[in-house]
Amino acid sequence: MKKLVFLSICVVSTFACTKEKFTGTHSFWYNTETADDLLAYGVNELTLYVDDTEIATIDAYDHYTADPGCGTGNFVYTDKMFKKENKTHSYRILDESDSLIFSGTFMMSQKTLCESTKLVVSF
Repeated sequence: MKKLVFLSICVVSTFACTKEKFTGTHSFWYNTETADDLLAYGVNELTLYVDDTEIATIDAYDHYTADPGCGTGNFVYTDKMFKKENKTHSYRILDESDSLIFSGTFMMSQKTLCESTKLVVSF
C-alpha cells in the first residue's frame, strides 16, 4: 500500500521523484592582453548577461594568465539541468556605457558539467 501511495505521488508530480538535477558551470575569462586592450579603450567595468538576465559585474582589469578552469573565471554562470539535457545559452558582455564588448553562444551539457570560454577583444 505504501508503494502505491509513493508511486501515485511521483506520477502526480510529473515524475519529479525520478528527475535528478545536476549543476552545470560555465566560466568566461580573459588574459592580460585582453585586459590591457579593455583598459586602453577606456573600459573600466563589464557586465555579463546570459539569456538577457544580468549575472554579474566585474572590474574590467580582472584577468587570468591561463584558463582558470571550471567554476572560476572573470564571470561564472551556473544552471541546473536534468540528466542527459543539453542547453544552449546566449551571452553578451557590456561595458559601463552599455556598449557590446563580447557576445556569443555556449552549450551546457550534463556530460560536461563545466566549461570555459576565453574572451578576446576584437575592436
